[in-house]
Order: sequence, then C-alpha cells, then structure tokens
Amino acid sequence: MAADEGIRSETPAQNEPEDVPELESIGSQMAYEAFLATAKAIDPSLVEECCADVVLTYHTVMRGVESVVGSGAVSVGKLPNVNVEELSMLPRLVQGLAFAALQVQRELQSASFGMLFERAQQQRRKLRKAAEALAEAGLLADADIDAVRVHAPRELLEDCLELAALFRRNEARITGRSPVTTADVRETEQVADKLRSLLGQQGDASEGGTPSLVKVIEMRDRFWTLLNQRHDMLWRCGAWLFGRAVDERVPPLPIRQSVVRKPRTAPLEREASRKVTEPRKSMNPPAIVPVRASPSAIIPVRDSARHLSELQRDLERKTRFLVRIGVLPQR
Repeated sequence: MAADEGIRSETPAQNEPEDVPELESIGSQMAYEAFLATAKAIDPSLVEECCADVVLTYHTVMRGVESVVGSGAVSVGKLPNVNVEELSMLPRLVQGLAFAALQVQRELQSASFGMLFERAQQQRRKLRKAAEALAEAGLLADADIDAVRVHAPRELLEDCLELAALFRRNEARITGRSPVTTADVRETEQVADKLRSLLGQQGDASEGGTPSLVKVIEMRDRFWTLLNQRHDMLWRCGAWLFGRAVDERVPPLPIRQSVVRKPRTAPLEREASRKVTEPRKSMNPPAIVPVRASPSAIIPVRDSARHLSELQRDLERKTRFLVRIGVLPQR
C-alpha cells in the first residue's frame, strides 16, 4: 500500500501535459489523414518513440525546408532519388504529427491509467539510458552488455520488467555507479504490474485487447518515424548545398535528451529567444552595387583555362561528397 501511495505522489508532478493550445494551433486533422496510410505502412521494427517537442519541431522543419526548397529547389531537384515535392510537404507532415500528439494528450487525460502509462514510459526511458551508459562502461555482466547493445526497445511493459530485472542482476556491480536507485527499479516493477492489470481490464476484446491510448501512442510514434526518415533526406540535400554549415541552415530535429521535463517558456518568449540566439541570415546574396570605373581603370581579364579547372575540381568534390552520403552509387 505504501508503494502505491509513492507512485501516486510522484505521478501527477510528472504528468504535466504538453502545451495543448500550441499543438492545436499547428495540428491539422486533414494533414493527419493525408499521411495516415504512409505512417501505417512503416515496418513496426523501425518505429521510434517520439521524444521531441512537437511545437519546436514544427519551427525547425519550417526553417530547414525554407533553406533547401526555398532557395535551392532547382539544384536539389536535379539530384537522384530526391523528391522535392515530398520535401516541401514536411511542414504539413509535422502538422499531422501535432494532431497525433493531441490525441495522445487527450487520451492521457481521459484514461484512468493515463498517468501510470506515462510514468511507465518515463521510467523505461530512464532505465534504458542508464543501462546503455553502464554497458558502454563495461559495468554489466557480459551477457547483459550484449543484450543492451543488440536488443531494440520492446513493448512497453515487457521492456520495463526486463530492464528492472537487468538492474537487479547487476546490483552488486553497479552499486554507487548508477543514477538508477533500488527505489527506481522497485517503482518500475510496481508501475508495470499495476498497468498490466489495468490494461487487461480495459482492453477492448473486439480490437484485440488494445486500449485506445496504446493505439494513439503508436500512431504518434509512426508519424514521428516518418518525419525522421524524410527529414534525413532534407538534411542530406542541405549538406550538398551548404556543406559544413548545414546544421545552421537545416537544424537537427529537437529530441529531448533529458527525462526530467524543463519548464517551458511562453510562445512569445520562446520566439523572442530564438530570434536573439539564432539570428536569421538572408538567403539572398548581397546586392551588387554598380561602380563607375575611371577611364584609367584597368579591367582584369579572367584566365578561362584556370576558371574551367576550378569548376572541374569543384564538380569532382561535390560528386565525391554525394557518393559518401549515399545519394550517388559508388562506382
């Protein structure tokens, strides 16, 4: 009983919902339906958990698409296996992701086990990251090191229990060296057991016993995976256009690295800070101002052979780069 009270006391503090008004401002059911079939077709083994700030993701994708498609559409369109129209629809895909994230928030608020489910996700994330760090440091048993490195995350409850068992098996090795405490392991087991009981009671038999919360979380994660895959191509095109400056023009998707949620700033404050810390740079070249030449001015004549040689070297450099990032096949 005391253990259950401990779970309840921590869960509400961790269950602060996303900024629903911001998600509603960018979410679109039409965009969701437009990409639904493609998201459903993703191989289940490739689906990744969405750990991103969806609102910030929208602004990040808008900036990347504007840089690549807005200023370099003609050049990018000539690259093999690049669908410019698909890249230009990335902001629309994020709107579908925002709608999917809204469905998750609504289910978390309405389902009786919503808070427990989110707590189980947080504990799974915490234990898995700690296990990966311990495996990298060689502080786990050899068999467990291989298991952590090879096995992808499993179904939520199974993964929670497997990770808890891993920490119990290696307790003597990692005592004092891990951020995961015995209390964390015990709570993970209790949350998983209680959630399994609640899910078993509330599953809809006509739909294979899968509650609606599990379904909307899976669909949100499918939309996130689809966005990740297509944004990778956007980044590759940006790398071809901008070289080492690609992350400035096409920023990486903002994935949360911390399990502990940080206080979110208001929309206007966040937008203001973004403008201060990341000043926009003009996409256009500087204006060419005509200069009146004096009669005695000497006009240099470009060495055409040298110019052609420089162009050839530049073309070879870009070709090698395209082969290295996988856009062109290696000869």
